[in-house]
Amino acid sequence: VIPGTSNVTVIGCDMREARSHPLLQHMIQNAKSRADIVVSELLGSFGDNELSPECLDGVQRCGLLKDGCVSIPQSYTAFIAPVSSARLHSESKTQSCLPLNTNEGPASPSVGMQRAMETPYVVRSHAASQTHEEQACWTFSHPHPSSLVEAATASENMDTTSDEGVSHDFRSSAKAAENLNNDRHAHLSFRRDPTHGAGIGCGYGALDREVASMASSSSLADPQEGGISTNNDDTSLTIHGFLGSFHSVLYEKIGNGEEKEDQQQRSSVISIAPNTFSVGMFSWFPLFFPLKEPLRVPPGATVNCSIWRRSDDGRVWYEWCAEVVTDHNSKTGEASIVWGTSSIHNPTGRS
Repeated sequence: VIPGTSNVTVIGCDMREARSHPLLQHMIQNAKSRADIVVSELLGSFGDNELSPECLDGVQRCGLLKDGCVSIPQSYTAFIAPVSSARLHSESKTQSCLPLNTNEGPASPSVGMQRAMETPYVVRSHAASQTHEEQACWTFSHPHPSSLVEAATASENMDTTSDEGVSHDFRSSAKAAENLNNDRHAHLSFRRDPTHGAGIGCGYGALDREVASMASSSSLADPQEGGISTNNDDTSLTIHGFLGSFHSVLYEKIGNGEEKEDQQQRSSVISIAPNTFSVGMFSWFPLFFPLKEPLRVPPGATVNCSIWRRSDDGRVWYEWCAEVVTDHNSKTGEASIVWGTSSIHNPTGRS
């Protein structure tokens, strides 16, 4: 591109309804004019919580993308981990006293405790401790992979149009994004961590592997042999909720085998998950999922978390719950014990 000769056209419309705009409709009707690349800034603290899947799937469904179109980001994965923080829990409770509709001023009813404790919050965690390593919930990728196959098959009919003047290629490539279900569910088990998340800290920032290694060594040390034991196996925890984060692959190119080894696979990522944290990036903070009542985690117990991403015709919401259990011990014959459970938070998106 020669400096000063490129053109940028700004179009204001709902990207999911691209066919309603004359210029975009022209691009859709002409295969060579469709998009080679889609760059979006729709990532949220939990990856998909700002509706990136719905928006980008909508663009593909409109038939605006070329065969082989590249999306940036290409994929993003949601992560979650238990967190102990009386401060975050307390601040979540205080939201119940705020007005539900700020435009109504003092006349507005308050938010209420149920809504306050069933709402995820973007937080810059300080007085908090992420007690276990984060685990992946689900991943979204764009464009929908089957579109490449669909579009390749339809390329033979590129010059053929229907009675309505819509190319069959458009219909085939867009079909891959039809009837997609972006609802998700994950059930994760966070088993005993003798270091209690040492090295992860407050849950925002890169994992300090040296601290984690030192804590792990200390937890295994035998005081009778001169070692220093932290006795973390005898320490209980209190879980106040969960911290959500994300890891995103912006662009990844896999070589064809002819490049040098260090050029075979090149990727660019951004992440606020502690294990892959992008140092120096301050664009996103974790998403806090509060528990109405904190859960005590006895020594050796496991924290189970279930989380759902659900939707209807006009909304997307999360539901979550937790339980603390001690698994069956086959060696001693001890039965499983359920130490505590929470209710399902935000069922049917009521809050």
